This record gives sequence, structure tokens and C-alpha cells, in this order.
Amino acid sequence: MNTVIKPIRTTILHIRSKDAKLIGNLNSNFSVDLVSSIDSNENEEIHAQLISAEIPYSCYNISSAVNNNTIIYDTNQTFTFPSQNYDVKELLRIINENATFPFEVAHNKYTNKLTFTNNTPDSHTINWTSSLANKLLGYGLADDETIASSGTTSSPGMLDLATIHSIFIKSDLAAGNVISTRAGNSTTLQKISIDINSYGIVYLNQQDYRTISILQKPSISHITFSLTDQNNNLLDFNQINYEFSIQFLVYPKNRPNNERRAIMNNERPRQQMIVQPQPKPEVESNEVAEIVETADDTHPVENKTHIEKVAEKTILDHIIDNL
Repeated sequence: MNTVIKPIRTTILHIRSKDAKLIGNLNSNFSVDLVSSIDSNENEEIHAQLISAEIPYSCYNISSAVNNNTIIYDTNQTFTFPSQNYDVKELLRIINENATFPFEVAHNKYTNKLTFTNNTPDSHTINWTSSLANKLLGYGLADDETIASSGTTSSPGMLDLATIHSIFIKSDLAAGNVISTRAGNSTTLQKISIDINSYGIVYLNQQDYRTISILQKPSISHITFSLTDQNNNLLDFNQINYEFSIQFLVYPKNRPNNERRAIMNNERPRQQMIVQPQPKPEVESNEVAEIVETADDTHPVENKTHIEKVAEKTILDHIIDNL
């Protein structure tokens, strides 16, 4: 017979980006302070789960924010795509109408590949290894190329205008059961798939698997969030606001091993099952304050973002406290 495990307490936090204290110039990176903290004692643990999101798809597919907007040629010359949305026709127009760029570009719609033709009397080098638009244009693994007058080069890969595949909502809540291929322990609360065209609304829908994060923090009063693409670039929503909601559930820590192992792996346990009842929210209004936490330099977390530093510091402190 299955054992029903119920949360001891439940709190729902509704977040509006327009209320947030920005960290930098983009509204995809911000912090919030809770008026009332979400607490657990030594025999409890806090779980967090994104339960809703409404995010305008207002990001450009080619821009400096996505880091895919430059072609370097002749070592120190730069062609820059203006930040905007592009289809194939617009991309070709922007390149071919530029009087200083020494190449004309054509697109093969059957292979979805580009061909660069040098129409000048001199040879020119395209420095793909230092360009940001190399993957976008199908030259992701290409070496630098020198093209003689009237010579051509064709992209080994396809043109990729679907540059933002998904939205990653990250935080410094320090989950202990979420990992990634990018950096091991992950700060990701939820990955949201993008299944609409530009200027629509991205929703957390039924096709998005809900991640349950088991937090290492016993008390939550300050949270830093960032919204990135799949390459960890902060998203530029062009000052358009968005909303999402997080449910925090406090569970007893001492549970059967197979049930807790299943939660850690985001699986349903064989003999026990967690049933989350209709939440009884303890909704608190939020005041926003500037972030004050900094990573401890004694922890080995160099070359990390601030959120990654704080998350790894919290996990290390938790491990040390339990030794």
C-alpha cells in the first residue's frame, strides 16, 4: 500500500519582473527580498517548483545579447549585424547591401547552406575562429579561410536562425538534485521550451517537464534570478516585462530511502508516492532590495556567474556543517 507524503507547509511566490531590483541593464537578471522568510528546521527540507510562467518572446534571434552578430575578416575588420529578428531574405539583404563587406552571400534553400563569393580584385580572409556569427551561418567548426578574387566558400553546416531554443530560469536557491552537462551542479529551476514565433507569449505548458528542486538552504529570504538561453546568455527582452510563480513546499526530511531517492531523481517512488494537495498559499507581498551576498573567495568557484558562486557556496557550507 502506498504511503501518502504531504507537505507540512506550502508557500506560493508570485514574481513580476517590473517589481524587481535589476542587476545590470537587462530585466532578465534581478533579485527579490521576501517580507517573510520561508523556513525549515533541521528535520525538514524545502522543495521548489515553477508552477506558471508568462514570458513574451521579445528577444531577437541575432543580437549582441545572444553573442552571434559579428563576422571578423582580414584579421581586424568587423561586419556587425544590427540587433533585430531575421529571416533568410533579411539576412541576405543586410549582408549584400553593405558596401564595405568584400563578399556577396547566396542561400541554397534545398540545403539551407550559404555561399560566400569574393567579388573584389584582392584576396580576403574570413576569420571564423574569432567571429561570433560562425555557428549562426553554418561555420561553427570551420577554420579561418582565405578566399581569392572571384573565389567562393560554402558553409559546412546549415544556417541556424532558430538561435534561442529554450528559456532557463535560474536562481541562487542551491538545489542539490539538479545537474547539467555545462557545469555539474545546476542552478536551473526550470527549462521552458519555446514553441511559438517571435512576439508571442511563451507559457509553461503541459509539455514542459516540471523540475522539483530540493534546496540546501534551511531559510529563504533573498533570491536572485536570471533568465538565459541554452548557451547561458542573459536574455534581452527589450524592456518587455514578464511573470512567473514558484511553489515552495516544506517536507519532513526523515522518509523511507527509496521515496527520498525518487524525489532526488525526479521519479515516482515504487512503494511510496508524494501527493501534493491543493496548495494553501501563504502569499506575501515582495519588497525588492539590492543583492548583498557575495561569493566566499575561499571556495573553489572561479570563473562562475554570481548565481553559480552563491549556489555552490551554499552547498559546500551545507556539506561541511553535516560532516
